[in-house]
Amino acid sequence: MWDLLLNDDEKMIAEAAREYLAGELPIERLRPNAPAFDPESVRAGISELGWIGVGLPESVGGSGLGLVEETLIQRECGRFLASPSILASVLGAHVAHQAGDATLASEIVGGQVCVGLAILSRADAGAQGSSVYAFDWNGRDPLLIWNDDGMGLFDGSAYSDAAPAECLDESVSMHEGRLAFDRPRCWVGAGEAPLAQRAEVLLAARLVGLAGHACDLAGEYAKVREQYGKIIGSYQAVKHRCADMAVRVRLAWYQTNLASLKVQAGAADAALQVASAKLVAAEAAHENGRAGIQLHGAIGWQSECDAHWFLKRAFLYDQAGGTMNEQAGRVIAEPSPLW
Repeated sequence: MWDLLLNDDEKMIAEAAREYLAGELPIERLRPNAPAFDPESVRAGISELGWIGVGLPESVGGSGLGLVEETLIQRECGRFLASPSILASVLGAHVAHQAGDATLASEIVGGQVCVGLAILSRADAGAQGSSVYAFDWNGRDPLLIWNDDGMGLFDGSAYSDAAPAECLDESVSMHEGRLAFDRPRCWVGAGEAPLAQRAEVLLAARLVGLAGHACDLAGEYAKVREQYGKIIGSYQAVKHRCADMAVRVRLAWYQTNLASLKVQAGAADAALQVASAKLVAAEAAHENGRAGIQLHGAIGWQSECDAHWFLKRAFLYDQAGGTMNEQAGRVIAEPSPLW
């Protein structure tokens, strides 16, 4: 029996993360003409809180906890549209630790080194000079990328012809360039540690956070928006739409939590549960993002409305680690524990 309910300590971690991010990364920061904020100070604060090394041993500055606790924090990071580089730094620290580079792992955990998230733009993962997109990368720090063979950190010098590119999610910077896969700084093979599974669980958690906040925004708006003299939340069609959004969030979270427990325990069906989590969470984020925009009515299509950010970020996270179609293929290919 797998207990998917949070204990008191886990609830405290999630609540503390949500409270901190609500103060430091309010969604309103992304509105046009919003006051400028310093992402570097936020990243420094997150490092100081120890979030980067939650799942790493104390020998490299970590907290010695596990994937479940990392998942809780990344869910809240998803809710507040935290930079993909924070997730990449968490995973990059694991790569450095598994590869035996304790110094680099400690620097990432301590915030001295930030890691950028990189995604292949086509399925030539093993080729030299593969075309890669890098997100929230400052041009100096390492890049994190993974494929079926493993996960690695690459120095900026291995990323050539990098040029700024337009990203659908304007809150994230993007570069397009070519990455030399034969020049990793650290590489951990798929057989050495299930880091790709960890990455997909944490991506699923971020997608759950997107779906959850989109649901909350829609529900709050439905309580105050009037049409034909009545609050729109009183209409049955709107109630059903909001209920569907809430159910998607709950199902995606339970599947993601189950996947984190399976990976942490090294269960035989971990790969199946991880693919299922990424698939269900991505679908929830996409559907809730669309529904949230629609429930906001005409204002939902305006840049002043916060609803659109959650759908845009869902597209980004869906591409990392395999899209919904790829995850569905993995679910089909994995043997089911039910028969």
